[in-house]
Amino acid sequence: MLYAFRDKLILEYKQWWFLWEPAWESLRPIQGIAWDGTTFRIQDDTFCSDPTDPLYGYGSPQMRQLCELLSENLPTPVNVSTVPFGNEWFRDRFVALTSCAPRDTMSWKRMVQNKARTCRKAPRGKKLTRRIRV
Repeated sequence: MLYAFRDKLILEYKQWWFLWEPAWESLRPIQGIAWDGTTFRIQDDTFCSDPTDPLYGYGSPQMRQLCELLSENLPTPVNVSTVPFGNEWFRDRFVALTSCAPRDTMSWKRMVQNKARTCRKAPRGKKLTRRIRV
């Protein structure tokens, strides 16, 4: 399944996650996207270790072939407001957090962009239902 999260396209294929790289015009494998307290960061440490390596960003020739094959037939993306994978609850969202991410209210407000998943309070002084008078 292909997810559109903010300005990124993320593909879930079996147990792997892939990120669309517009400069490469290809997908590349990632470990995930995690909140670090100010922004969502791409976790790709194992695939992007040496920039002079011809397999930089892919890790192995098999993974590069898989990415090229998946890039040819991309499904239509599904828009999501939160990352499609997580490892813990942070207030009202199941997200991936880095170890150094603060778990305070201001960090959470930056992450959700002040859009909480809660029920609205009913406005005071207004009737919510119409009464039938007999």
